Amino acid sequence: CLGPLLALIALAVVLDDGFPVLFGHRRQARGGRVFRCWKFRTMRRNAEALVAELRKQNLCDGPQVFIKDDPRVTRVGRILRRFQLDEFPQFWNVLVGDMSVVGPRPSPENENQFCPAWREKRLSVRPGITGLWQVMRTRAPGKDFQEWIQYDIEYVERRGPWLDLRIIAMTVLNLLGIGRGPRAGTGTTGAQASSA
Repeated sequence: CLGPLLALIALAVVLDDGFPVLFGHRRQARGGRVFRCWKFRTMRRNAEALVAELRKQNLCDGPQVFIKDDPRVTRVGRILRRFQLDEFPQFWNVLVGDMSVVGPRPSPENENQFCPAWREKRLSVRPGITGLWQVMRTRAPGKDFQEWIQYDIEYVERRGPWLDLRIIAMTVLNLLGIGRGPRAGTGTTGAQASSA
């Protein structure tokens, strides 16, 4: 059903900034197994090389990189991120068993090392396309990483079908602009805020 939309997005990515269409970042799944988390490429091809010089503009505490009006993001990338369309290829990760629709956002090993107890909890379940942190975070200065830990642990301890349905509903409302969303500035999901 999503085929025509995915084809249009892929064409837009190519026309804006060439190939590749997809970006696959190495993340950790349940138990620490490494897999490629796919998304439509929203950043310029040299984005990884620019991280070091842009890090001083980082608005996040902890291991993530979130830069307001990030110059690494392409024109099409801004639109895809605004509506989370860049995340659609992760449904492939769900189909092959690497991810779930709801769960803690998958992170690379270097980010998971920041808090060992948190790492063990979050790696005890399958990572998700959306999660409690994405719909509850505030983006308050100096609190983003602490909220990430708090909501990931809360999700693992409370997880179940009703909580998953609530998170999915809140995600849809946020995408439509009528949900709670990040309260301190405009933000993106965990995967989008990272240097990937």
